[in-house]
Amino acid sequence: MAIALLKNMTQRVNIVEQQQSVLKYAAAHSIPIHSTEIETSDASLVLEERKEFKGFLRSLNNNETLIVYDVWALSTKVDELAKVFECLIKRDITLHVCNTEEVVSSTLPALNALSILVRIREESINPQEEISQGRPKGRMSQSKFDTYRAKVIELLEEGISVSEIAKLLHVSRSSLKDYINSRGLKELAKTKKKLLHSPPIKLPIKEKKVNKECELIAQSPLGATL
Repeated sequence: MAIALLKNMTQRVNIVEQQQSVLKYAAAHSIPIHSTEIETSDASLVLEERKEFKGFLRSLNNNETLIVYDVWALSTKVDELAKVFECLIKRDITLHVCNTEEVVSSTLPALNALSILVRIREESINPQEEISQGRPKGRMSQSKFDTYRAKVIELLEEGISVSEIAKLLHVSRSSLKDYINSRGLKELAKTKKKLLHSPPIKLPIKEKKVNKECELIAQSPLGATL
């Protein structure tokens, strides 16, 4: 069963356009939509302050499918979005993001979720400075280290130090450290590790609609906002 979640009270894309995009995506991917929910809470708040949205997450059953126009329908904060992703993955709930055609699922590589978090984090860094320098808003300048990003995240996840990574890649330690810090790669490596190794939640059938909130909702692994 698929549930479409539309975000109201947003200046990004109006709810009608969201709905049209979701329906088009669902039809193209042969996903039958069972119901549509409207999310009205402030997506810039932490999950603890969004009772309505937390109630929606609790109402989802394991193995369901959730379709949104874009990830900002879930949260505009990278750390809160990481919590939502882990909660969905642990309960085998598949997330489809229509606008970018991205899928987050327990059956797909955790890098799918990680790549979204990387994109959202990069879009949130110094947007005003980038505008003044002539770059598109929300887009970071390219770096020579971008080609190593996946490998760097993998090595950080394994607990290898920045100095050792620099030696392995034959690059400057200080430059690599600046790159890692500017992209928040250490935090992203920690998030990837959690997404990869968090076991799915096994709920008794009688408790299926009770106490379905994930532990992650009370945690805060990252810290950037859009």
